[in-house]
Amino acid sequence: MIAAGSVGISPNAVAAIRAEAERAYPHEGCGALLGSAEREIEEALPLANGEGRSPRVRFQVSPSDYIAVEEQAEARGLRLLGFWHSHPDHPARPSPTDREFAWEGLLTLVVAVEGGRSLDLTAWEVEGAGFRELPVVSQAWVKEE
Repeated sequence: MIAAGSVGISPNAVAAIRAEAERAYPHEGCGALLGSAEREIEEALPLANGEGRSPRVRFQVSPSDYIAVEEQAEARGLRLLGFWHSHPDHPARPSPTDREFAWEGLLTLVVAVEGGRSLDLTAWEVEGAGFRELPVVSQAWVKEE
């Protein structure tokens, strides 16, 4: 169990996020976050970035991928907790575009990827017109220098 107001993430989910974020570079990578308890991420499923115009600075999850993730989560006895995406050569802070498309009640994780290496991970929840940062608790995510 994690501390109130924090986001826990399993080592397997960390590995999946790192691998997909680095694979997608220099474009944004993205994926879904699944878990059985609120804010406790057990799995991270990679998703195709459906953004056709500006995949380096934006991501898009297709409606069919969203439905498929909901079905996969239900089949595993889990639920969709949110989505993660990477920021190539940019800090792990949400952008105004991220806020525009974020959904209340779902987590937003942002991964900084510099030169093809994932460095930092931050977690956010929608709060009014902006975001509120949540502490990330993970033995597996260590910022690499």
